[in-house]
Amino acid sequence: MEVDAETLFNALGKRHEDAYADSPGLVQVTEYVLSKLSRGSHVLDVGCGTGKPVAAALASAGHAVYGIDVAENMVKIAGSQVPGTFSKADMRTYTPPVKMDAVFAVYSLFQISPSDVHKVVYRFAEWLKEDGILVLGVAPSSALTARNGVHDPVWDCVRTEQTWMERPVYELYFSQTAWLNVLREAGFVIELERMFDYIPNDPKHTRLETHYLIVGRKWEPHPLLGPYPLPDGRRGKSMRNESAWGQLQGHLRVTNDERTKLSSVLEVHQRVLDIGGALKDFLGQESARNKLVETLPSALINLLYPDARFEAVIATLILDYIDDLRGFLLEVVRVVNKSSSNARVILIQGAPYNEVHKLMNTMCTPLSGKNAGPAHQGLLLHSASKILAEMGFGRTSLHPLSTSYSFNEDSSSDRSNKLAEMFQNVWFTGEEKYEQMKQQLVFPIENLLHDHPGFIQNDLVIMEAVPDGN
Repeated sequence: MEVDAETLFNALGKRHEDAYADSPGLVQVTEYVLSKLSRGSHVLDVGCGTGKPVAAALASAGHAVYGIDVAENMVKIAGSQVPGTFSKADMRTYTPPVKMDAVFAVYSLFQISPSDVHKVVYRFAEWLKEDGILVLGVAPSSALTARNGVHDPVWDCVRTEQTWMERPVYELYFSQTAWLNVLREAGFVIELERMFDYIPNDPKHTRLETHYLIVGRKWEPHPLLGPYPLPDGRRGKSMRNESAWGQLQGHLRVTNDERTKLSSVLEVHQRVLDIGGALKDFLGQESARNKLVETLPSALINLLYPDARFEAVIATLILDYIDDLRGFLLEVVRVVNKSSSNARVILIQGAPYNEVHKLMNTMCTPLSGKNAGPAHQGLLLHSASKILAEMGFGRTSLHPLSTSYSFNEDSSSDRSNKLAEMFQNVWFTGEEKYEQMKQQLVFPIENLLHDHPGFIQNDLVIMEAVPDGN
């Protein structure tokens, strides 16, 4: 059975430092980044290990160093030998105390799921100041032999089970091109690449490894509105089978922490228009009932309400299915009471790393003869923010919202087939290549359920727009 990262690195401790700290290629890239930073910069080392060589070099150069690692033993060693603030934390849930000038994630992205790799790169971008620097240390899939691993077509990576430092591990390897694409999609420009071979300084682990270091600089100010570059325009209006959509939404799960996040956005609003009917799914029936909520199951160009009736309008996952985005938003703004200090327009769409959208757009959309599938969510939100700004709602903020579709109740052997049909019926029912699409979905769904048994991630983005004068 594969060893998880926390167990693995707690056991390795100082041995890992001895094997990997003396890497000329890593030292050269670290020195390059140091030459770009002003003294006293805030720098985060993700997967800091014992703190050497990266955190130690940063601290010696006079920077404020923060380090996180999932292994408590590593954090203790780092804190004992490097000046800085070191914490046991998971990069997937951690939030840094300040905006960073640089983030290093060196050899720490092998043992999380492909969607989480994408997600944390976007998180790194959010943690960085504008013009901040990101350093990734990885290994390209080209370093694997033909017998190693299975290609995952959704994320363009290779999944492997192998032995590393005498322990069985489950690891991911993206191609060089895939890594560059992930960075660009999160709004980085590539400044430097270094690929080199390295033999660990360890008597029991002497296998030649190919290391790939990438330095990117944050270019786009709003990474959650990716993936970048944005397309020139929409592929066309998407279509959704509302009956199948309702069935899928019955599996939606929102943690209490995420409910609190959304509740904090809406807590002062008493009169709310819920377009799409998802408010009760996100907040729970009781919380939604405590507000004066009126619900429209779908978007309408003409909202049959008087002017300024609501404090807030929330529209969830419906921008894909609107012909006239400007006309719709004009109506939304009309029914908001802009004189209220609580006036808000809240739009919720898919995150750039949403597993469901990535799955459908990769496996089904190319085979479709009539449906564009889920649209580019970042383009929709970019377009909406520009239109809302023209209408006086120019103050916008973005918040990630983590939800999932839970399927714990179904443990049958054909679960992946059932889920393939459920997802496919939302966007691609009645397609000429329906059976081919369904078969192509089964293996990627099995991969997703391996990554996190019982559920598929459905990450979203909340865009909150406030009137300019508020």
